[in-house]
Amino acid sequence: MYLIKLIVFIVISSSFTHKLIASEEMRLIDNLRKAKAGDYIVTAQNKSYSLLHIASKQSDRIAVEEISIAAPKYPKGLPWHKWVADGAQNYSSWVVYHIDLQSGQSLATYALTRQGWMPIAHRNNILYTLLNLQLSKIPHEQRRRVGAGFTFTPHDKRPLWQPVATHEGASINGLHFEGWKTRWPKDGSDLSDMVIEAYIPAEETAIPNYFPYWLQISGSIVCAKIRIVDTGSSLSCPIALPVR
Repeated sequence: MYLIKLIVFIVISSSFTHKLIASEEMRLIDNLRKAKAGDYIVTAQNKSYSLLHIASKQSDRIAVEEISIAAPKYPKGLPWHKWVADGAQNYSSWVVYHIDLQSGQSLATYALTRQGWMPIAHRNNILYTLLNLQLSKIPHEQRRRVGAGFTFTPHDKRPLWQPVATHEGASINGLHFEGWKTRWPKDGSDLSDMVIEAYIPAEETAIPNYFPYWLQISGSIVCAKIRIVDTGSSLSCPIALPVR
């Protein structure tokens, strides 16, 4: 699950300015350099939550931490930033990824759960491929629509489907989203030939407009829909992060 969650966050933490949203293609390594320290998202999948946070950023590297917890163990109603500030009680895993912002290579991966560094050789190849993929904007005539029916035509009058956006516990209404899609190359990895689809706010907003609020990774057999249940900013970690 580490790999899927890291993919989610790299797509999420790519800073999409209004100019980039208006373009037809984008490359994640170019946008990751604009990520902001303190921003975070919370994903829900398979009865667990994962909080992914841009812990620190320098001119040539970035640190992303992932803190996971089983959904039944999370204190109901507790704000996510308060949970982290209190030491992330009952967490099941806590991992820090150090990424080179020039090449996209993984510099190091540290698991606080194990109190040790993790092997990165295989993950490094996956990460490099991910950051250099080209994502293309989904034309409106091929977008998901509200209501029944699967025929995509230019004359479809049904409104475009829009994800639900949440920022620091509050629902944000009236946002319009653009869909982005890419296909993983046939490289024999777990993600070989899979399609990655994300929906990201299409305009400047009072909240960060580079978070995808809906993401799907699908293949001929596997289809993983990942819900983004919350987003936020100005998060700080109470634990000193290790550096190699």
